[in-house]
Amino acid sequence: SYSDNIKVKCIRPATVCGWSPRMRLDVSVNMLTMQALKNQVVTVFGGNQTRPNIHILDMARVYKHFIDNPQIPDGCYNAGFENISIIDIAEMITNEIPAEIVVTESNDPRSYRQNSDKLLQTGFIKKYSIIDAVKELRKKYELGKLVDQDHYYTVKWMKHLGLDS
Repeated sequence: SYSDNIKVKCIRPATVCGWSPRMRLDVSVNMLTMQALKNQVVTVFGGNQTRPNIHILDMARVYKHFIDNPQIPDGCYNAGFENISIIDIAEMITNEIPAEIVVTESNDPRSYRQNSDKLLQTGFIKKYSIIDAVKELRKKYELGKLVDQDHYYTVKWMKHLGLDS
C-alpha cells in the first residue's frame, strides 16, 4: 500500500571479510587469517564447502552505490563475488602468511554460493578481494591493532553477555 511512497532495495551480503572496528573472527577468511597469524597453523574442517565472500569496503560501497543511484529498480540484490572453497581460502591465506594447513573431518557439508549479476547490472564494480582482506588483517595484526579477543566471536560474546539461552 506504500509502494508509491517508499522504495525498497534489499541487499543480501555474502560473508563479509576484512578489517572493521567490530571485527568478526568467526567468519572463514578472518578466522583462518587470525589462525595463521597467531598459531602459524590453519585448521580447516572438511574444506570442500564453498562460501561466498565480499570485502567490507566493497560492502560499504554497495550501500553507497544504492544511495547515490535512487533510480535503481526496487528488489533484492546479492552482494558477493568470490565463491571459494574453504580449503582454497586457506591456501590463499598461507600464500600470504607462512602457516601449515591442517585438514580435519567436518560434520558440516553445507556449501552455498551467490550470484551477483543483478547487482553488477546496476553499474556496481567490485574493487576489493579476499587477498586484500588478508593483507590488511596481517598489517593490523603486525601493528598490534588486531588481537584475538572473545568479543570478536559472536557466539562467545553472546554467551558472555548471557544471551545464549
